[in-house]
Amino acid sequence: MTLLDLYRETMIPNTVCLMDILKKVFYFHERKCRKFSLVLVDIDNLRGINKQKGYSVGNQILVTVANIIGESVRRNDIAGKYKSGSFLIILLETDKDGAQMVVSRLESKMSNLEVDGMPVKITFGICTYPEDGESPDDLMEFLEEKVAEAKRKKEAIVYTKRSVRQYIGLDNIISAIEENRVVPAFQPILNLRDKSIEGYEVLMRLKVGDEYLPASAFIDQVSELSFLTVFEEIVFDKAIKIWKSGKIKGKLFFNMPSNFVNYLAKGKAKLRDFKEELLNAGIGPENVVIEIPESKITATTDELIEVVNNIKSLGFKVAVDDFGVENSSVERLLKTKPDMVKVDGFFLKEGRNMLRWIIAGLKRLGYRVVIEHIESNEDLELAIKYGADYAQGFYIGKPEVIL
Repeated sequence: MTLLDLYRETMIPNTVCLMDILKKVFYFHERKCRKFSLVLVDIDNLRGINKQKGYSVGNQILVTVANIIGESVRRNDIAGKYKSGSFLIILLETDKDGAQMVVSRLESKMSNLEVDGMPVKITFGICTYPEDGESPDDLMEFLEEKVAEAKRKKEAIVYTKRSVRQYIGLDNIISAIEENRVVPAFQPILNLRDKSIEGYEVLMRLKVGDEYLPASAFIDQVSELSFLTVFEEIVFDKAIKIWKSGKIKGKLFFNMPSNFVNYLAKGKAKLRDFKEELLNAGIGPENVVIEIPESKITATTDELIEVVNNIKSLGFKVAVDDFGVENSSVERLLKTKPDMVKVDGFFLKEGRNMLRWIIAGLKRLGYRVVIEHIESNEDLELAIKYGADYAQGFYIGKPEVIL
């Protein structure tokens, strides 16, 4: 197999293209609440080999390492040349244990690697979404730092962090509650008309050591153990107290998990209690937006309409989250009549030719439009150009835990 054949079948030919693919992989796994892993394969002494033996030998080493990678990963995984003497492997729907298996295969094939009489030393790094980072940039920055640290210590492999699953169990969930480690994080939502912060989406975090894990890292286990409602109540209560303290201002956007929304459909008691808590804190229901992840709800349209009517009858605003993906539909949107629609970031990344018409259509129907996953100034300018009302994403501000 020639180098050209290898690139055609296995390798992404440049860093820019590879990082663009990583962003698409990230958004897919984030939306599906699934894990994926990255492996950085770094040739430690390539620069020295180039100086000592010439670039032809250095290139031969790169081709040899690329061939080994191509033979060691699945056909649906993605690999490519990263920076100078390194390769990045993107392992789809793979947790840290799966990534370690891939690295073990690579290490066994590269442990005694030698080209033209020159020993080739390799450092491997692993990181996994979501426990090692909440964005592509976070993941790569963390991965590069850990690989650099491993090279300084002359370690062959660095496993960036222990798997988050060891923290999630009944005893650990109970201890998290008792030790006050379930906390809210606040992500700002920008009003594009006057460039002010309209409010904050309240997100769930779990403190483990010095880290705050995103909900995607533990929400399934918490739900399976029937503690989701408890976690939600803790987060909502703390968020209300933080708003009352004056540390944040504007509207509060509460994102309800799909099964919690289905629970609310059985009665208004929970909503009335929630409203009472808000009023006691001086927060009127008009300053609260309840986000319904309509794309993930498996309830019937009639049940969803009941939920929305219950929410609106108490004076709350309603936003449909993740519009345009999975189970979301225009029919359900028209029947539920929310106040806001949050358009999924998919359209910024892969459907820009449709975004203008989606925003225009939603606004004609009388909805306020929020564009999610704003990651760059280009994204922001596009949202403004197409007439969106609000913008949310890491470029506007990352979720922040406020103590």
